[in-house]
Amino acid sequence: MKNLLLTLVMAALSLTSFGQKIAAKKNLITVDKQPYASIEYDGVDTYYVSSPQNERLFVVKWLYFNDPAAASATNAGGATSYLQFIFPGSHTLVETATPAPSFTAFPLILARQIYTARLLKNGALDSQAVADFASINGLLYSARRQALDRPIVVPVGSGY
Repeated sequence: MKNLLLTLVMAALSLTSFGQKIAAKKNLITVDKQPYASIEYDGVDTYYVSSPQNERLFVVKWLYFNDPAAASATNAGGATSYLQFIFPGSHTLVETATPAPSFTAFPLILARQIYTARLLKNGALDSQAVADFASINGLLYSARRQALDRPIVVPVGSGY
């Protein structure tokens, strides 16, 4: 039921941003060719999102764990990936489904997710939008991982 609600909310939000031209090139997210945010990739599993004025706003980590319920013929170990948004200023964590199969198309998809959730307003975090984002998405993946008593799978070379 919660997944259905999340899907409906995300679909409704995406319809409201349909007319906007969102782009992510050379670490810059633009909306209708206006700077919206900058995004830096650490080369392993973490993106740092900053304001156009280069103020660090939040971090997005791509995390994995093995879930037997997700096992299939093509995913024998049940590898499950998800995104964890970390908002240091408010000590808020939010988890969402991984929107892309690889980091190749990820910056643009992440830019759309950030814009659709309206996380930024006038170059700063919108605290109400962050609270709504947290309320809608929660920490489902951590709850599942903890219920299974499974560790986070850390990519090789990530420096953890």
